[in-house]
Amino acid sequence: MQMAVKHKVDESFQPVPAPCSGDWLREHQEKGQTMKSFERTTSKATPHATFKTIYIQPVGSFNQPRAAPLDVITEFSRVFFAGCEVEVLPTIDFTNSMSHRDNWGVVQYRTDGFYNLLAQTRDKRDRRRELLCVAVTMTDIYPDEKWNFVYGQASPLDGFGVYSFARLDPLFFKSSNKLNNTPLTDEHRIIILRRCVKILLHEVGHLFGLKHCIYYICLMNGANHEIEMDRQPLYLCPVCLRKLHSTLQFDVRQMYEKFVNLCEKYQLEEETIWYRRRLELIQEKDT
Repeated sequence: MQMAVKHKVDESFQPVPAPCSGDWLREHQEKGQTMKSFERTTSKATPHATFKTIYIQPVGSFNQPRAAPLDVITEFSRVFFAGCEVEVLPTIDFTNSMSHRDNWGVVQYRTDGFYNLLAQTRDKRDRRRELLCVAVTMTDIYPDEKWNFVYGQASPLDGFGVYSFARLDPLFFKSSNKLNNTPLTDEHRIIILRRCVKILLHEVGHLFGLKHCIYYICLMNGANHEIEMDRQPLYLCPVCLRKLHSTLQFDVRQMYEKFVNLCEKYQLEEETIWYRRRLELIQEKDT
């Protein structure tokens, strides 16, 4: 682990670039989260006793050819959050009480409705196992009237999160008819998978107490738009990796090896190259 967070860091990790107009750090003044401030955070998930399960609750239909591949996303989540169980629950529908709006022809549901839904259905989950429960949906979401949309939102105090995969499809801004009738190419399949895994791991990372990263280009960077989202890598920087490891106490080499195998299996070439190179570096003898 010491090699993973200290050895040849500059070779594997790049600093966050100066923000441009519209970027997350241009619009949100974030001070960053040191290891000490992370340790002082009380509202973070910590597996203990039997409470080790991350439940994924699909809301609304995923029965469409371009829907997020929940089974594959779950595979990545099990490896990334080593030591936790990850279980996909049966799909439930939106309720009439959930606030929603029409935003220029796009139906959006407000995030607090998902939190209420997760609280109302808690009895249907195993409370002796539940560490976290996150709602996922193919419908666009927003937190309040001031926002146009969000990719996801976490409520660490409740142990809940909600994440939308709607905008992760490159054809999101096409008509729904064209979207549902356009075959999924290999190029789009890989883009959608990469984005979906990023969103889920990033937002669940918040539930484990990790705040947005301002130190390196990292999975935990904030994202205001598609360009920033695509710049986020599928790995944690040394600062954030150390935080997650302090909670989960995983074997970092084993986690990297399993993760790179999944990247290779699902043709995520950039991530495969990065993880293999990083594994080589952290296994070098300390000189």
